[in-house]
Amino acid sequence: MKTRKRKPKREEKADLGLRLDEMPAVRFEADILAAQDFDRIHRSRSRSPERDLMLAILEEALNDYQRCFRARDNKGRKRFADARAWILNTDSEWIFSFINCCELLGIEPGYLRQGLRLWRQAKRLRLAHAPVTCREKNLRKKLLRQAA
Repeated sequence: MKTRKRKPKREEKADLGLRLDEMPAVRFEADILAAQDFDRIHRSRSRSPERDLMLAILEEALNDYQRCFRARDNKGRKRFADARAWILNTDSEWIFSFINCCELLGIEPGYLRQGLRLWRQAKRLRLAHAPVTCREKNLRKKLLRQAA
């Protein structure tokens, strides 16, 4: 005949040798919270609409800066110029300035500017050494035919 082991009662499972009056008031301390737990808790916080707006403004400026970097039309050039001017502006009095948006989002403005500057330099070097595309070849052929 088999005998089953008796399952411990809930009280036995939770008993850590502490009485209720000896239990610590704070169960978790900030310095012992795992990094992944901090990320999970931090992300679960509700974000304010102002923060979301600042994030959207920053994303749009960065997208315009990178997408319109080599724009040939006036609209694209203007978008790049506006984004570049906003990013390089050091005035922090306006609530939606580049500096204020970065600081609210926890981004170092100088570090982001430096990264964009390095990205632009690398992009220029790649474009300078890139082979001529088929589109540019076809354009050259068309111009030569028209000239002849």
